[in-house]
Amino acid sequence: MTDVKFPICHLFYYPTQTILVDDDPDFLDAVSLLLRSNSSYRLFQSAKQALTHINGCNQHVEIIRRCYSSYKTGPFDSDTLSHVDIHQIYKEVYNPLRFSTPTVVVVDYSMPEMNGLDFCSALSNPYVKKILLTGQADTDVAVQAFNEGVIDQYISKKDQNLATKLNRSIASLQHHYFNRTFKLITDPVIANKQSSFVSDPGFINHFREVISRLDVAEYYLVDEPYSGFFMLDENGSASLMLVLEEARLSQHLQHCRNVGAPDELLDRLAAGELLPLFNVASEDDAMNTEMRAQWQKYYAPASRVADSSYFHAVLGADRVPCLLRTYRPEDIAAYRDHGNDPLSPPPKFLH
Repeated sequence: MTDVKFPICHLFYYPTQTILVDDDPDFLDAVSLLLRSNSSYRLFQSAKQALTHINGCNQHVEIIRRCYSSYKTGPFDSDTLSHVDIHQIYKEVYNPLRFSTPTVVVVDYSMPEMNGLDFCSALSNPYVKKILLTGQADTDVAVQAFNEGVIDQYISKKDQNLATKLNRSIASLQHHYFNRTFKLITDPVIANKQSSFVSDPGFINHFREVISRLDVAEYYLVDEPYSGFFMLDENGSASLMLVLEEARLSQHLQHCRNVGAPDELLDRLAAGELLPLFNVASEDDAMNTEMRAQWQKYYAPASRVADSSYFHAVLGADRVPCLLRTYRPEDIAAYRDHGNDPLSPPPKFLH
């Protein structure tokens, strides 16, 4: 996906759209060819049309409405409790318009309708990141705009490494978009120590490796049967990572000993080679006679996450429907099916 590094995992991430704005259609086409082959982008020759499009997007952040709620517990503003329904997060995979979310705009400085800085100043969407493409004479103006926070990055159109710098900047800013836009969801999860592995350095490094190895295009935090990530590649093929802390696995091992589980199961749990495929929080009911006799059906191969206190298991698409409630694989909108069509206007997007 990208080599951009952040101190925490996103609770979810999916590919988003880059908006390219320039009055020169040939230059627009040339810049679009510099983008990574799997990038989602939209081209605008008119700065005013681009402004209308971007400012009209993300006005209704449906994923936050679906996942986040707060409750007043007293008369003061600080008397508020926040709740995040983690189970609702992954349902964004059913929204085909998520890939059309404009998160980064790349705009030329010199344009007839308005210059690039006036364009950036006119953006009302506070979360969209801005990259200004400059000529040699525009550098001082760009530096001042960057220092004043009008733009997030500037790159010379004559830069010999334009493609590398542009793609790296877009990837970085798209990740920053997720950090800033969804703080209402992310902050309560971290503060309440839900899924605390998202801020564990060892897990973060390992998760990057898994994403790269499985060609993951998007991922979503889940809480069933317990914490982990639901992941999709560009073709919409699913996988599921389950994550369990060492202390919790030790508790489960002790429970299995207490109920007389088979020695082989106990040995493999003690070695960290297995994780349960059921909710360990309610295992008094779960570890029944049938499960002790056919335990292989209820556990998955696992391993320790290096430099951390966590164990993980990665399951293929065939196991996901049994573990996620209301999972509808036939309704998943795959990134592969999202096309770049700069000529026809997209439908109204609700995040």
